[in-house]
Amino acid sequence: MRQGFEEARQHSRQVVVEQYYTGNDHRVLVVNGQVIAVAERIPAHVVGDGQRTITELVEELNKDPRRGDGHENVMTRITVDGHVRTLLARGGRTPDTVPAAGEVVYLRDTANMSTGGTAVDRTDVAHPENVTIARRAAQVIGLDVAGIDLITPDISKSVHATGGGIVEVNAAPGFRMHLQPSEGTPRNVAAPVLSMLFPKDTPCRMPIISITGTNGKSTTSRMVAHILRHAGKVVGLTTSNGIYIDGEQIVSGDTTGPKSAKVVLSDPNVEVAVLETARGGILREGLGFDRCDVGAVLNIQPDHLGLKGIETVEDLAWVKSLVVEVVTDHGTSVLNADDPLTLRMRRKAGGQITLFSMNGGNACSRELQAHIAGGGTAVVREPTVLGDEIVLYEGGQRRPIMRARDIPATLGATPR
Repeated sequence: MRQGFEEARQHSRQVVVEQYYTGNDHRVLVVNGQVIAVAERIPAHVVGDGQRTITELVEELNKDPRRGDGHENVMTRITVDGHVRTLLARGGRTPDTVPAAGEVVYLRDTANMSTGGTAVDRTDVAHPENVTIARRAAQVIGLDVAGIDLITPDISKSVHATGGGIVEVNAAPGFRMHLQPSEGTPRNVAAPVLSMLFPKDTPCRMPIISITGTNGKSTTSRMVAHILRHAGKVVGLTTSNGIYIDGEQIVSGDTTGPKSAKVVLSDPNVEVAVLETARGGILREGLGFDRCDVGAVLNIQPDHLGLKGIETVEDLAWVKSLVVEVVTDHGTSVLNADDPLTLRMRRKAGGQITLFSMNGGNACSRELQAHIAGGGTAVVREPTVLGDEIVLYEGGQRRPIMRARDIPATLGATPR
C-alpha cells in the first residue's frame, strides 16, 4: 500500500485509493448487450522443477511457439525486467533462485496478456448472476463492445456470495484471449461484432446512380440529385465542375472519375450517390464502384474521340456501356431508345431495362413499341392536343405524368 502510494504521487497531487478485491482475474466480453465469452486470466508465472532457476524456467516458457513479441502471437513472451525483480524480491527471491518442484512463482501483479499472462476459457461455467452483472455494466456505461474485468474467487458462483466485483470496464478489449485461449474452448467473438455492425438482411451499401453519355450528363445528374434531396435524402453528387455533399460543394473542378466517386462513397453522411461518369475516368482507372443500382446512358455522339484508342462512336459506346453492365440484378438500366448505339446496349445491360424517348405516339420506333407491348418500362414524350406530355408505360399500363411545358427546367418546353 505504501509503495503503491509513493509511486502514484510521483504522477499526480491526488491519489485514488481503490477497494481491494481478493480472487481470480476474469475478462467478460459483452457485445451488443450479450455476454459472448469469459476468460480467466492468470498472471505470468513459472512452476519450479527443483533444478532450474527462474530465469531458465522463463527461457523454457518463451520457447513455446505460441509466444511472440507484443501482440503478434497468441501469447506474449515473458521479460524479466525491473518489475519482475522487484516482485521476486518481495518474496525473498531473485531471478537466480531455484524454486522447489511444483512451486508456483508469479512474475507479475496483473494478469494482462501483454505481460506474458495466460488465459483459460470459463464461458460455459460462468454463473448467471455474474453474466447479468457484466451485461448491466456495459449497458450503464453505454458500450456496444466492452471488456468487463471481474475479480472473484470462483466465476461459477455468484459474486454476491463469494465477494469480489468489477475493477475495470474496457472500451477496446482485446480478443485474442477468447479466440485462442491457452486452455479451453476457443470462442469466435468476432462473429457477434460483425453481426452487430452488419445485421442480416440490412442493406450495407448506399444506392448508387451512375449517369454517362456524350451530352447532358451534368444536367441530368444535377436534376436527379435535386429530386432526391427534396425527397429528404443526403445526396453525394459528382459532376464536371465539382463534388457536392448535400448541396454543398466540397471540391471544385472536373470530378467525373473514379477517385471523385470514392470521395462520395466513403462519406458516412451520404445516403444516395449520384455519379456523373465520364469516359476519361473509365479509360484511365475504371469505375469507382463494383456495382450500381441505376445506370443510365443518355446518348452516344462523336464529340469526344481520339483518347486511348477510342477513335469511333462504336468504340465510345463500348466504353460507356460498362455503366449498365455493372447494374445489379435488382437495379435498373436506363437507355435512350432514340439512339441506336445506346439502344443496342440492352443485350448486356443488367437489371430491369427502362427506355426513354422523345418520339412517342405515331413516331414511336418498332423497338420501343415492342418493349412497351411486352410490359417493359418506358418514359416517352407524346404529342397531345394540349401539348407534349410525359407518359410512363409500365407493366402494360399507360400513365400520363405531366405536360412537358410544366417541367420548370424545360422553360415552357422550349429546350429539347
